Amino acid sequence: MTERPDWMRPVDIDILAALQRTQPEYIPILANRLGMHLPYIERRCELLVDHELITAVTGEVVYRLTSDGESLLASESPG
Repeated sequence: MTERPDWMRPVDIDILAALQRTQPEYIPILANRLGMHLPYIERRCELLVDHELITAVTGEVVYRLTSDGESLLASESPG
């Protein structure tokens, strides 16, 4: 995966980049760091899981980036 899919929103890239820096991470902490509402970030994370860009690490819903998520972020970087 090298191009951003049509379903993605800018916040999805923000989520992936945040997880790349601090993974694994709890959704409430992620929402706080991004300055966004928790329910919105939860929905976006569920979609990112469905598309295998992030994965749950534990039953406590801690997420980390997948290799597909890493690839997508690399394609978003300038240069």
